[in-house]
Amino acid sequence: MNQTIYVTGHRHPDTDSICSAITYSNLLRRLGEVSIPLRQGPLNEETKFILKRFHQENPLLLTDARFTLGDIDIDQATIVHHTCTVHHAWHVMLHTNNRSLFVVDDNRKLCGICTTSNLTKVRLEKEQDINSLMATATLADISHTIGGKVRYAPAEFKTNGSIHVITLNGKELTSFPLKDGICILSSNEETQRLLLEMGVKCLVFTCGAKISDDVLKVAKEKGCAVIETDENTMHTAQVITESYTIEHIMTKDIISFGANEFVQDVAAKMTKSRVRSYPVLSENGDIVGAISRYHTLNYHRRKLVLTDHSAKNQSIANVQDAELLAIIDHHHIGDIQTDYPINYRNVKCGCTCTIVANLYKENFVEPEQDMAGLMLSAILSDTLNFKSATTTKLDKDTAMWLAKLAKIDDVDAYASEMLSSSVALKDSTPHEILKRDLKNYTIGDYHIAIGQTNYSHIEDVQLLLPAFKANLEKEQQEKKLDLMVMLFTHVLGEGSFFVYSGPLSYVLAELIETKFDDQTGYDSKIISRKQQLMPRLSQFIKNL
Repeated sequence: MNQTIYVTGHRHPDTDSICSAITYSNLLRRLGEVSIPLRQGPLNEETKFILKRFHQENPLLLTDARFTLGDIDIDQATIVHHTCTVHHAWHVMLHTNNRSLFVVDDNRKLCGICTTSNLTKVRLEKEQDINSLMATATLADISHTIGGKVRYAPAEFKTNGSIHVITLNGKELTSFPLKDGICILSSNEETQRLLLEMGVKCLVFTCGAKISDDVLKVAKEKGCAVIETDENTMHTAQVITESYTIEHIMTKDIISFGANEFVQDVAAKMTKSRVRSYPVLSENGDIVGAISRYHTLNYHRRKLVLTDHSAKNQSIANVQDAELLAIIDHHHIGDIQTDYPINYRNVKCGCTCTIVANLYKENFVEPEQDMAGLMLSAILSDTLNFKSATTTKLDKDTAMWLAKLAKIDDVDAYASEMLSSSVALKDSTPHEILKRDLKNYTIGDYHIAIGQTNYSHIEDVQLLLPAFKANLEKEQQEKKLDLMVMLFTHVLGEGSFFVYSGPLSYVLAELIETKFDDQTGYDSKIISRKQQLMPRLSQFIKNL
């Protein structure tokens, strides 16, 4: 049973999104839980710098909240080779829970499925059909099935598959079609010789009876195989008809599922089939387990904690299919709903990691040096070293506490180094820059998207401006947005350069200090999308 708690930020991860997921997941582990931090997209340069600085690996990439077959508990697969006899298959089947054997070829790849239905159906077949199946059985398989020992094996062994238990003697036998068949008997050397003369292809001696040297000599001359077994005649007659291999009766029209398929999708496909148990395959086609309807109906959903967001359009795909445990955020309250109470911590402050750091305090857990460094970095990033209007006293006090734990003496110097690392405009395409931290909003009937990134030299922005404007307009039209905006914010909080497109562009032009043309402008005071731009933009649009 998967009891892991997964912690994830929003779809276009920034530093706070990543660091809050990592540090809250660490807190859960310190409190005795099993927890893994996630990311939903590529990391920006600033976040890469921070993770390297504080010795952290990239969080696991996961973009869908649903469990795959590989995430849930399923049955262990029972695997047999295609040359396995029906008799052996029955014995193996008795020790399986799902009553299905997965048959593999010489390369260990799935080639069929053998179920109890396949095995029992054979016992209801007509005699001629059984004979046809037995005609395929090898001498070694017959001997092994009846618990015997081969006394003589001709160079070529082939029978017509008919089985005869010999109880008659002398000329009475000649009225039966025994030629090329398999005869089971226990004694009477005269009868044995007569059977050899009639062209029998296999003599089976039961009850511990042994063939004489004289009769064995004749058997060799006639090319007739000889098997001896200590089992009684009745038992031998019962099991010998299970000596052929399962490849002749197995189901070859296989329904299988991949380990990466989502459980809900598999459950829907199962409703169209009556198969009891299905093989689960890896990407390489290897059998990794068996699944039945029981597994798709009786599994626990992914346990999930959201950080730095509470809106469905910013969250992991199919978040509604997860078991949501908590939301930790410093933004507006979004539209994610639950049918049960959860831990919801929403604080008016500049950074989610400010909240996470105080959760450490509340639980009397002191963050390790690297965890403290991550949370400090996120606060400096989200508040632009406390220059953002979103900054609160709680952010500053928390940052100073974390700086001591992280052993960072000069916070300003570190902030300058960290914020400068995020500037990589020259090495990125307009599309990549726009998607770094893009958030979608709905205000009334209007759909808006706002992205934000940092710059250190305005010349870098001006150099890419023509291509960026064209790409922004293209993406705005493709997504049918009423307004798409990009803020290029100075790393030290000295204002933002705006690029925008859409039918509502005239609204943005009314809100910022300077309008350069129909798509660009500048404001020396706006550096926060959340606390400065969005409230003003929302109020303006609502008054239209």
